[in-house]
Amino acid sequence: MPATQARCGTTGVAGQQPPAIAADRQMKPSQAGRRRVDRLAALLWIAAGLLLSAAIGTAVYKAWPLLYPQTGERAALNDACDLRSGPCTAYFADRGSVTLEILPAGIPVAKPLAFTVTLGGIRRPERVELDFAGVDMDMGYNRTELAPTQSPGVYSGTGMLPICVRNRMTWEAKVLLFEADGIRAAPFRFDTTRAGH
Repeated sequence: MPATQARCGTTGVAGQQPPAIAADRQMKPSQAGRRRVDRLAALLWIAAGLLLSAAIGTAVYKAWPLLYPQTGERAALNDACDLRSGPCTAYFADRGSVTLEILPAGIPVAKPLAFTVTLGGIRRPERVELDFAGVDMDMGYNRTELAPTQSPGVYSGTGMLPICVRNRMTWEAKVLLFEADGIRAAPFRFDTTRAGH
């Protein structure tokens, strides 16, 4: 074999690298750049996630007292009265009373309702709200602020109850009295049924 024959698998033309090796060395800087970009993108996503979590936490912290106000005194629940048949009255320990009426009778769901609250022996609160909550199922936020009428101690408003997947649903309506020294609540319970059941 001639002495000048090139050995197989090393180089081609003398002084030049094989194309595969040259291409591999050219790709390495671009791959490193892509890795840096990927790491930067991952850090940005993490930072965005932390900021979003903080924003959600702040919103929940501020909204919690509005959604679930801490009430002080709670009137006794009058189980003997049926709101579907007519007005019901709850009494506080000082004998102050709250009477709630919901029309039309029967309290249909998914239809406009008229609310009337009458206060007896209670100084005028800063505002009056009517809150509805499912007794054994979360039905979301259902609250209406009632407006004072021309009659002293009488407040009114309108609203609507959502349809429940159950044929029969038990609700608790709370009249919330926002006073200078806290919130008092007068609860009332009633059932609703889906149309046709």
